[in-house]
Amino acid sequence: MSKTEPKYQIAEPHDLSPRSKWLRDYYFLGSKREWANEFMPFTTGTDWDIVWFEGDYYIVPEVHFYIQILGKNDNGVLASSMRSMAIPVKLPDNFWELSLPERRIKFFEEVMLNYIPQEIISENDLIAGGRFNTQLSKCFNETEAKEYWKKNIRDREETFKYHKSGFGNLGATAGHIIPDYEGVVKKGFKHFHEKAKETYALLTEEEKEGTKGQELRSMINATEIPRKLAAKYAEECRRLKKEASTSERAEELEQMAKNLEHVPWEPAETFWQGVQAIWLTHMLVMAEESYPGAGLSFGRTDQHLWDLYKKDILEEKNITKEFAKDILGSFWFHCNTAYDAMIRLGKQGITSGFGQLMTLSGCGPNGEDLTNELTFTILEVIDQWHPILEPKPNVRLHRNSPEKLLDIIVDMIARSQGAPFLINFDERSIAGMVTEGIPREDAWDYACVGCLENTMQGNDRSGTVNINMNLTKSIELTLWNGKNMPGNDIETKPGEQVGPETGDPEEFKTWEEFWNAWKKQVQFMVNYTAEVYNLTEEVRGEYLPTPYLSTFVHNCIEKGLDVRNGGPVHRFVT
Repeated sequence: MSKTEPKYQIAEPHDLSPRSKWLRDYYFLGSKREWANEFMPFTTGTDWDIVWFEGDYYIVPEVHFYIQILGKNDNGVLASSMRSMAIPVKLPDNFWELSLPERRIKFFEEVMLNYIPQEIISENDLIAGGRFNTQLSKCFNETEAKEYWKKNIRDREETFKYHKSGFGNLGATAGHIIPDYEGVVKKGFKHFHEKAKETYALLTEEEKEGTKGQELRSMINATEIPRKLAAKYAEECRRLKKEASTSERAEELEQMAKNLEHVPWEPAETFWQGVQAIWLTHMLVMAEESYPGAGLSFGRTDQHLWDLYKKDILEEKNITKEFAKDILGSFWFHCNTAYDAMIRLGKQGITSGFGQLMTLSGCGPNGEDLTNELTFTILEVIDQWHPILEPKPNVRLHRNSPEKLLDIIVDMIARSQGAPFLINFDERSIAGMVTEGIPREDAWDYACVGCLENTMQGNDRSGTVNINMNLTKSIELTLWNGKNMPGNDIETKPGEQVGPETGDPEEFKTWEEFWNAWKKQVQFMVNYTAEVYNLTEEVRGEYLPTPYLSTFVHNCIEKGLDVRNGGPVHRFVT
């Protein structure tokens, strides 16, 4: 019986080293694994403590049911279950005397260093950094908890009303940012630490007592957490070295320990160190925000690591290209463990709700192509590991993209693997960024987050998915003279005036009358959307600081402001 060749090629993993194959296969064991990066909730132990922040999920209407079931004062299933599972954390004696940002970072440091275990996943793993799926106490004192809860109920009511009335969905959402990973690789956290200390030293005594001083003290503390955590992982590597099954593995563990004693505190000196620095930094962002992976993206990784790759692999030949691919393979494995947060809800490889994007290629400031050998190596890893969900690669294409790059990505996509995504309008993306207010001299260095939204790297906390407005609602309002149509008024009183009165449409004589009425309803919708959204942004900015992330997003240190409260250079909402 002759074998029939399939009509279509479907991507399958291929040509993986034994190490990378083991890691990929182990990941896809899913809930059958001995190890999993499942949620670990932690509490201050107070009666009023809040562990899970519902506002991060307002943008996902499917979650609304689990937020409120019994009534407006209901904590919901997710908040209640996280609170009941939470591990009490021993607090320093002066904890409740500290400001909220300082409490948050002290709590974060204690959890990451002394409560979450530092583990090297397997003898095949070359990158340290295992567990990061946290749900952390918001560290409120009793007064703050009461104030927060009052505003949270207000936000919930307004947000749910907005959604159930058909206006869309919205909410200030975590993730969806590209921190300054390039700065971490090339300067290290020592640079950010010294910068924060210098800025704090320039404050007046009055400023030191105020919010600026509170923020900067928390940032100074935050910049040391990666160094301290890396040191703990280095200890674990040396412990495992004594038990290593081969001399080769013992040497790897010793080098991993040396890498961790250097990065991410100091600038990376090798490709291996560069990848390690990015991963440890990245996983700490997910841990601090208690929001695993969604939209938190790496930016232009083939540019950030190119000098190290060129030196190590091409010039000095310190490691082989195949070993570099194994380093990246370990990185790929860890990125995918973000899904362990929902490991018992669905099989891995099916749900793709997160999105740690990696942008490759693209043009430089003068339109020149920036494709390099690391671009091609990363594409090889993507091709050999696929199908797999993270990191989600995208390639910036432009008029000067090389034929070799085009041939490779066409071949990859032809095998139905769904990766990489193509940004095949690089020049138009740059023009769009300029139109939105990004300086032309900076716009060329954009990258993608979340669902391929364009943002800047290291200085941009734009809410790229925070508002999804249903424009067809404006037609409904126009046809019902500013009211919800019957059957769509479950959140309003029958006949309640929602938008402006723009006239009975049955009396419109011309298209222009309808058009002008519609424009007024659209303007109302935009204003109403902004008002409801700003409620969620206000709560996040006031009560949920993230000092660690703030340290390596430009301008937060200079302003003494949190990344969620006006610190970054760019703060668009779309």
